[in-house]
Amino acid sequence: MYFPPKKDLWLGIVGWGILLIILIWTIIPEIDWYMLNIPIVGLAFFAWIWFGTGYAITDNSLEVRCGPIEKIIPFSKIYRVKRSKNHWFCAALSFSDLLEIKYRYDVVSISPLDSHTFINELKQRCPEAEFPGL
Repeated sequence: MYFPPKKDLWLGIVGWGILLIILIWTIIPEIDWYMLNIPIVGLAFFAWIWFGTGYAITDNSLEVRCGPIEKIIPFSKIYRVKRSKNHWFCAALSFSDLLEIKYRYDVVSISPLDSHTFINELKQRCPEAEFPGL
């Protein structure tokens, strides 16, 4: 089951806005064309993160993807899921309604669009895990 991320409007405006300003700056006549590589790479990377972030619950693991980074977390390794404001490895495009997932020796913060359904699915798959306040 796939869960898209919640996306903050301000984060999109800031991210895309900065890239647009850099792109406009690089097409000024005094700038060499090879300077376009910088915003193009930045734009591609930001787009990869913006459109390539999501969470999937499979038969035996939670898959967290944030652009080029992917973490596969077996359900047996998850021991706590709680709401948080900490941004550890933050595979989230929103800074509100974060879920902090602690597993084995690591932590990941995510923000699924439908956090209620996500938590219920995770509770069914990880009965040994703690869900304080959820």
